[in-house]
Amino acid sequence: MRLIIIAAAALLPGCTAPQPAASTAAIPELTGRVAGAAQRCVTFEQGESLRVAGPHSLIYGNGRVVYLNTVPSCSTLRSSDILVLEPIGSQYCRGDFVRTRDNVSGLPGAGCQLGDFVPYTRG
Repeated sequence: MRLIIIAAAALLPGCTAPQPAASTAAIPELTGRVAGAAQRCVTFEQGESLRVAGPHSLIYGNGRVVYLNTVPSCSTLRSSDILVLEPIGSQYCRGDFVRTRDNVSGLPGAGCQLGDFVPYTRG
C-alpha cells in the first residue's frame, strides 16, 4: 500500500506540468515579429476584432503590434468560424468567454475562456 502511495506521489508532478505554448511557426501574421511579456487585457480598437489564427489560437490587432491569445481549452477552431465574444467593459481580458458559430450552418460550436494576450512586435 505504501509503495502505491509513493508511486502515485511521484507521478503527480507530471500531471500538473504546464502545457507548452502553441507553436507560432504556423501563424503567418507572427513571422518576423518578437514576442513580448503576456498581458491580461487589451483595449478594443475601432475596426479590430479577434480572429482565428490556428486550431487553438486567436489573433488581435494589425500593424506594428499583434496579440496572440492561446485557448487550449477550445476544441479545434477553424478560420471559417464566427467568433461570438462576451467581453466585460471596453477590453478583451483573460477569462472572457468566447464561443464559435459555424459560418455555414449557424450552429453553435466550441466555447472557451480567453488566455493571456502575448504582444508580437515588428522589429
